[in-house]
Parts: sequence; structure tokens; C-alpha cells
Amino acid sequence: MIRRIIEIDKEKCNGFGLCANACHEGAIGMVDGKATLLRDDYCDGLGDCLPVCPTGAITFVEREAAAYDEAAVQANMAEK
Repeated sequence: MIRRIIEIDKEKCNGFGLCANACHEGAIGMVDGKATLLRDDYCDGLGDCLPVCPTGAITFVEREAAAYDEAAVQANMAEK
């Protein structure tokens, strides 16, 4: 399905991790010192991560992505 989802520019990412902390769904994690979208189906497309990124590395794109899976997000958050 085509939907709105975040995209992270690794070149602009400074690795602070503010976006990962702001993502209530756990869609963003830090991998090798850079923010990474871990799973498309965890991203709800609301963009709480955008305003906290100091470098503007996160934007919205419309692309083929798995549908947001609230049950999977809740299960993942319960495991943490």
C-alpha cells in the first residue's frame, strides 16, 4: 500500500537520538550511531519525531510501505 511514512537522511543525521526517544511507537532506533526506521509497520505517520530532529534529517515521503500495525506496536512496547 502507498502511504505517508518517515524517511531519514543518514547524511544529515547527527546521531543524537532525540527522534528515537520521541517515537512513541518504537519505529525509530539507533543503528551504528544513526537514526533508522526499524519497521514500516510501526510508523504511524504522525511525525512526532520531525520537530525534535535538530538537523532536519527526517521528512515524510509517500511510498509503498506495510500498513501501520497498532497491535504489533503494542506487543513490541509491552516487551520493552
